[in-house]
Amino acid sequence: DIDAAVNLMNQIKFIIDDVAANVEQLSKHRYGCRVVQRAIEYCPDEQREEVLMKILACHRNLIEDQFGNYVIQQALTIGSEEIITAIVESLTEGDVIFKFSKHKYASNVVEAMLTNATAHHKEAILSAMLKDFEGTCGIVQLAKDPIANYVVKKAIDCAEGQQREKLFAVITSNRQQLSQAPYAKYVLVKLGERRPSRTSRRNKGQDTGRF
Repeated sequence: DIDAAVNLMNQIKFIIDDVAANVEQLSKHRYGCRVVQRAIEYCPDEQREEVLMKILACHRNLIEDQFGNYVIQQALTIGSEEIITAIVESLTEGDVIFKFSKHKYASNVVEAMLTNATAHHKEAILSAMLKDFEGTCGIVQLAKDPIANYVVKKAIDCAEGQQREKLFAVITSNRQQLSQAPYAKYVLVKLGERRPSRTSRRNKGQDTGRF
C-alpha cells in the first residue's frame, strides 16, 4: 500500500544518505565499493548527485586504491561533466599520468578514461602521455613498463586524428629500442594490428574500376 511504499522510500533515502556520509571509507572496502557503485547507478538523480559530489571530494584518495579505483571508473561512466573534468585534471597535472599509468590500480582508471571519455578529455590524457619524461617521450617509458604497457595498448586502440599519427610515429621511431624490452614487444604487436598494411593502404588509394 501507499504507507508501505513511503516507508520503503524513506529507508532507501536513509541508506543512500549513509553511503554519502561514508563514501570514502566504503569505497576503499571490498564490499563497500560495490554498495557505492550500485548507489550511483540506481538511486534517484538528486541523491546520485550528492554521492557523486562526495566521491569528487575524495577522488584523489581513491584513484590508487585497490577497491576505490572501481568507484572512480563508475563515476566516469555516470558522472557529470564537472566530475569527469576534475578527474581528468587530477590524472594530467604535472607528470602524475606516468605514475598512475604504472600503478596496478590507478592504471585501470587511465584505461577507463581512454575507453569511455569524450574526445576532448581523451585528448588531454593522450597529450599528457606524449610529453617528454625522463629525457624521452613518456610513451616510450610507459611501453617498457609491466603495467603501463597495457595503458599504451589502450591508447593505440583509442587515439584519433593527429594524436594517433603522433603516437604511431613515436612508437615506430623507437621500434629498435622497444623491441629489446620484454613488455614493449606487446605494444609493437598491438601497433602492427592497428596500423593498415602497406598493401591495404595502396589498395585503398586505387580505383577498382567498378561501377
